Amino acid sequence: AWDAGANLSYAGLTVGGSYGDWGTTLGANTDASYWDAGVGYEFGAFSASASYIDSTVEAAGGDNDFNNIVLGLDYKLAPGLVPYAEVSFYDFNDGDSATTDNSGTSIILGTQVAF
Repeated sequence: AWDAGANLSYAGLTVGGSYGDWGTTLGANTDASYWDAGVGYEFGAFSASASYIDSTVEAAGGDNDFNNIVLGLDYKLAPGLVPYAEVSFYDFNDGDSATTDNSGTSIILGTQVAF
């Protein structure tokens, strides 16, 4: 298995991504890989980000495909206090059975507290 990735940052903007190949580490007759990409921007006390991941497990019975898009926003309200919001759109397709396919949206609201 291996993974390679990089991030580039300039003036508050960060762009990055990676690719990984697990080969047959999940068992005989399988091959798994994934790639992801993201972008983030900090402007004052605000920061926003967007990321995407796509993964595939190829097996004798069929391929499993998963992808996820995540959008996030946070605000540094005070030192050690950061409220945030995140929305995630995901989709899973099971090559073996359409009955286990799954897709949805999740929303996370929270506050990070550090002291």
